Amino acid sequence: MLDVHIDEFWNDCAAILLTGIRSFPRPQTLFIEDICGPDSVDEFGLHSARHLAALGAVQWLQDEGFIRFSTLNRQESVDDFVLTGKSFRRLLTIANPDSLKRGADQLQQADSTPVFQVLEFARLQGNSGWCGELLQHYLLQP
Repeated sequence: MLDVHIDEFWNDCAAILLTGIRSFPRPQTLFIEDICGPDSVDEFGLHSARHLAALGAVQWLQDEGFIRFSTLNRQESVDDFVLTGKSFRRLLTIANPDSLKRGADQLQQADSTPVFQVLEFARLQGNSGWCGELLQHYLLQP
């Protein structure tokens, strides 16, 4: 079993990408708290480790070419956030039927279920392992 921080990373990546596809192609402001929940700074003005991990996921997705944004605002949000064409295409890919097996009872097993819908379902189920599998298979594979 992977460490908890890796599970949180997959959940954060799923939340970021799903936020992007909901408003594609319109750029928007992405608040880090929308990914990881409310956060308060400590007496030194530093964010929690959880908040910084979510911010790290945003930056990693940008470094890997899955998202774009123009500016980072005091570790609280990013402006002009939008999916890249690469991630948009991969999220619209039709999911392999094996990817649907975990949610077979509730997911409509049509031959045309895009990856983003399966990812959304996995996230709503709270299944970070499934989110990780989907992201590794459909986004990280060349």
